[in-house]
Amino acid sequence: MKRLSISVAAMAAVAMFGGASHAASFYDGKTVRIVVPSGSGGTYHLYCQILSRYLGEHLGENTKVVTQNMPGAGGVKAARYMLNAAPKDGSYIAMINPGSIALPGLRKDVGFETLKMDWLGSMSGRAYTIGVYSGSPNSAYSAEKLAAKFGPAIKTVEDAKKRTVIMGTSGKASTSYLVPAFMNKTLGTKFRIILGYKSGGTMNLAMQKGEIEGRGNFYTGYLGVWPEAVHDNQITFFARLGPERDDMQHIPRLRDMLKSDRHKEMLDILEVSFNVGQAFYAPNNLPSGRLGELRKAFWATVKNPATIKEAGSRFLPMNSQTPDEVLAAIEKVFKKPPQAFAQLSEMLGFNKKKKKKK
Repeated sequence: MKRLSISVAAMAAVAMFGGASHAASFYDGKTVRIVVPSGSGGTYHLYCQILSRYLGEHLGENTKVVTQNMPGAGGVKAARYMLNAAPKDGSYIAMINPGSIALPGLRKDVGFETLKMDWLGSMSGRAYTIGVYSGSPNSAYSAEKLAAKFGPAIKTVEDAKKRTVIMGTSGKASTSYLVPAFMNKTLGTKFRIILGYKSGGTMNLAMQKGEIEGRGNFYTGYLGVWPEAVHDNQITFFARLGPERDDMQHIPRLRDMLKSDRHKEMLDILEVSFNVGQAFYAPNNLPSGRLGELRKAFWATVKNPATIKEAGSRFLPMNSQTPDEVLAAIEKVFKKPPQAFAQLSEMLGFNKKKKKKK
């Protein structure tokens, strides 16, 4: 009940004051930074950019909001910075890389706890896909050239069991690593996952250049920055996860491919990333009252018609969630059996014991 009352109070305050925040005495003329857990060129950056355009007007007079890209380790670098090094005065907030949400239950060395994060809310949950580039007459690689380089076209999960398929990711904390790696262990696919790409944009370019064949990506991740991938069938999708969308019913659900209940519990752990989606948080232990001020300004921003309109123009969903809803979704997943976390961690290659040197 306590958490629910916070959300209701925040929304009532937004309605009463038209989105204006009591934090004006601190934020007046200040610069607020939004840390982006990736490089530019993808929709993580786009969401943060859109938020930066409208958040300032709900914080104070002449408040400037800027984005700061901090790619690395699939979002872990940014999360560690925010919780361990960022100023704790309310001048820094960040978006979580969705793949990092369940990571503290899977890795011992992650360096942060999502259950203890001070959430501001989520701009949107988002449906996720696994797919490969099918080629385009206007790119360096047509379907024929791709087949000549990599092998027979991959159109289904069954095809991905027959030969190695080269996928790209930013790091082992990213959903673009976690989901293909999980599919390898549960379904027998043969994804070879290349680490080190700084953003979704660089992975998209890598596909078009013939460096990699495919990637995991949000469906609206393509619509937001590379709509031709969907509209011209340049990406062949063969698995989907996360929230339902009417325009994705032709893509098979990964959940329906899993046979065992334990594997479905593991998928629940991974799928929280997509159900929570683009969630934002602040460093812990802010000065008294400042977290509430940030939450109120964030909620006013995501409900601002201008914010919603701009996101819509980039095909980005805005199914926003309160801090309580974000935390409740995360808490529900962390109540899964410890054995599910342990087995999933082993599947993904985490927490391996280092061999002692002789």
